[in-house]
Amino acid sequence: MNTSPSILKNRDFLVFSDDWGRHPFSCQHIMRHFLPGNRVLWVQTIGLRTPRLTLYDARRSVEKLRSWLAPKDTEQQAHLPENLHVVSPVMIPFNRIPGIRALNRANVVRTVRRAMRALGMHSPVLLATLPDAGDYAGCFDERLIVYYCVDDFTLWPQMNQPELVRDMENVLVSKADMVVAVSRALFDTRKSPHGPTYLLPHGVDPAHFDSPAEEPAPAELADITKPVVGFYGLIDTHFDVAMMEETVAASPDCSFVCVGTKRTSLADLERFPNFRWISAVPYARLPGIASRFDVAIIPYKINKHTRTANPLKLLEYIALGKPVVTTAMPEAMRFEPYIRIARDSASFIRAIRSALSDTTPPETRRAALQGETWADKATLLSCWIEKALAELPPRQGAHP
Repeated sequence: MNTSPSILKNRDFLVFSDDWGRHPFSCQHIMRHFLPGNRVLWVQTIGLRTPRLTLYDARRSVEKLRSWLAPKDTEQQAHLPENLHVVSPVMIPFNRIPGIRALNRANVVRTVRRAMRALGMHSPVLLATLPDAGDYAGCFDERLIVYYCVDDFTLWPQMNQPELVRDMENVLVSKADMVVAVSRALFDTRKSPHGPTYLLPHGVDPAHFDSPAEEPAPAELADITKPVVGFYGLIDTHFDVAMMEETVAASPDCSFVCVGTKRTSLADLERFPNFRWISAVPYARLPGIASRFDVAIIPYKINKHTRTANPLKLLEYIALGKPVVTTAMPEAMRFEPYIRIARDSASFIRAIRSALSDTTPPETRRAALQGETWADKATLLSCWIEKALAELPPRQGAHP
């Protein structure tokens, strides 16, 4: 990807975020637009939860071990965009123990400084999406510290150390020169003490979704009948199984399809012959699968977490040109002219029936995406960073 002319250039960025390439997420979408015109050192750290004896946590542990053991030149160069470099410091996933937290901090700082020296990096812009970056921010002669707040991690399903995560986030916010929040609820509650706080809702890559390549039907969907009501994404405790059970039972003429990783039981739904679940598919294949939907849905419970959340899939559904039915999450409300919003099971069922007869052209729905692309979001973030850098006092020997 060529850096947009409106994106600042020739800067060093130090990014603390989710593992690059593991799954599509907002920070990766945005930072792609800063490449290759800027040099980015991407730091992959451990998760925020204490691991449990589960299959998911076991698989994640294996993934992290592989990233630690991979040859460094391969890790940094193979299959990465130009000017992106990745490091995975060895860490022990028990930060609640003070000695281990101190050990992790020392190892992360040492690993990152070594990588910065090898790259000749100086005075980077540090951008962090994870609260534990509060332990490391300020250790790298940063010119600017940006907290890109993408979620309230203390409210995550299965979060088993919310107090620790809250403390880490408070430290990060206290160090941040700028906070950028993806939802109004996060914007209202995470304020930088040293500089501005901005609202930057998620974006979308319309080209990835509006003309999907023909995708062969997975074997699990080979015999489903139209119309298809579909969902994709992580299926955890926010997924309203009870509401979906009522919806599927009330709509025997529809096929309901859920695509994604399960972290909660769907047994109550899988007993229905018109319900299918298939495991997550790669991002590249997602539009081809979702293009089979006649209606796209977001059946999330409304709770403390979803009131702060901004679901990436909402704009992706709109980019597909499909009718969308969602529960009443605050961040969905601004798209109400283009989507259907339900507040209980009965209205969710009615909204799906209405959507199935909707003849609105896809182009009309896609009008909602004006100014909402990832390129638009990256341009805004770049402008805010450039403004903040320009307002800083000059530093002796600072890297241009």
